[in-house]
Amino acid sequence: MKQIDLFNIKLNHIRIFLLAVETGSFSKTAAELHVTQPMVTKTIQTLEKELDLILFLRDKGKLQLTPAGRELYVQWSNLLQYFENSIEDASVQQEGVMSRFVIGVGYLMPSDHLERLREAYHSLPENIKVHFESRPQSTAWDRLRDGEVDIVLVSGHILPDEKPADIDWCIVQESDLAVFIPKENPLSKKKNLTFADLREEEFIVFSADTDSRYMQLLNQLASEAGFTPRISCYVPDESSFAINLWMNNGIVLADQSMLMDETSIKCFPLEGRGNHLCLVWRIPKDAQRKKELQKVTDAIIASFH
Repeated sequence: MKQIDLFNIKLNHIRIFLLAVETGSFSKTAAELHVTQPMVTKTIQTLEKELDLILFLRDKGKLQLTPAGRELYVQWSNLLQYFENSIEDASVQQEGVMSRFVIGVGYLMPSDHLERLREAYHSLPENIKVHFESRPQSTAWDRLRDGEVDIVLVSGHILPDEKPADIDWCIVQESDLAVFIPKENPLSKKKNLTFADLREEEFIVFSADTDSRYMQLLNQLASEAGFTPRISCYVPDESSFAINLWMNNGIVLADQSMLMDETSIKCFPLEGRGNHLCLVWRIPKDAQRKKELQKVTDAIIASFH
């Protein structure tokens, strides 16, 4: 076995290798990192030379991970996250704070929900620091799973059928699905709506790539009502729901708590179609951090009850 000089292996080389495994393509890796494909290829070749290992087999442009490459991927997959966490932990210690957590919220979260989060935030001990990030709700699950945030507040339809081992959640507020309709639409004059009333309407929807479970839910409701939903447009986030609704570009299926302009948009809750606001969090491996996270989740749950 070749004597390896570990100091020649750069973290950036490891990052490029991991991303190449995950994308299955040097060109996709280059595009995601905004570098050239030759640069990615050269980096992998350099890493293979330094390690004296063949990491990929290249066959007609397709990448195939070797057994050695697969072993490194398994061992290194959490390495960068551990490195990032160690720096954050050191910064936390320097600031005299024991734990820092990131909470993700959706773009159109109602003000009363934000008020409850603020209440929970101010009830926490001084040694716990919390940051908030606003991103599309449709990406919340991926961000939580990938370690970008520690806690998210999401609509129940986003959650998988079974809990992963390192994820937990609970319902913090009961809610129903609803249909949002521009007031220019004649249907907005009705007192109540059933899903069957929407047969001739066009829906503004998330794309399957953005939120596959959303499309499954819409198709299920439409199928039960005896029709196939007509699509007006696909959008990347809930803010795009709002602007397309305002432009009278179709109707939207969403949680009734979603913040919309009530002067131009009418909300029709679908009774019996529970969607519920859920608090979801990653379970830390570290026992002390797990205790601190418990204080954060307990405070948020208490603020909603």
